[in-house]
Amino acid sequence: MKKLAITLTALTLALALAACGSTAGSSSSTASSGAASSSASSSTSSESSSTAAVDTSDLTAVMDALFSGIAEDQMPMLMPQEDGSKYAPLTEENSEYNTGVALSAYKEGICAEAAMSAQAHSICLLKANSAEEAAQLAEDVAANANPNKWICVSAERTIVAYSGDTVLLAMSFNDLAQTVLDNFTAQFGAENVTVVKDETGADMAMPEGGDVTSDPVAAMPEDASSAL
Repeated sequence: MKKLAITLTALTLALALAACGSTAGSSSSTASSGAASSSASSSTSSESSSTAAVDTSDLTAVMDALFSGIAEDQMPMLMPQEDGSKYAPLTEENSEYNTGVALSAYKEGICAEAAMSAQAHSICLLKANSAEEAAQLAEDVAANANPNKWICVSAERTIVAYSGDTVLLAMSFNDLAQTVLDNFTAQFGAENVTVVKDETGADMAMPEGGDVTSDPVAAMPEDASSAL
């Protein structure tokens, strides 16, 4: 009887230990699964926030988004602004030099220009007077913007596109211009973007009624030529 009691006691203890082990394993598995789920959710949330659309009515915010994903060493240093702002406002004095059209043709605009004239890099954003006028504005910019406006250099690629009332003019290095267009498309949606012009340097013709001046510094607006 004593042996039987000892055997039963040992079996009871073994079963109890097995049950504890099973419960702990299940609890650990549940916690691990929960942590993985939380991590995936956090990763998705992070991805979502990194690709979140900006307020497309704010040209500065859109311009910031256009440079997203471009490594710092791939971006030319931009022309500094006296008021400390990131990008140059388009004015009556510099609009035609930068975009090929007069300021009166659109509501507002900003431009990101390379600080060094030896680097052909210029990204401009224009707000048309209305969405209905954006297509014509883009056509006019495509016809008249000068990819040879810099001293001794020309843009490798020129892209003009629009969405709603916003027009993009990118004159820059080939890959950088492509990234800017991709980011513009990501912000507005591929189905909403129309590309009016996409040409590399070898395909580019002189803008209508224009030529390469023998004195490129004289052709610059005063605020640009004074920075040289």
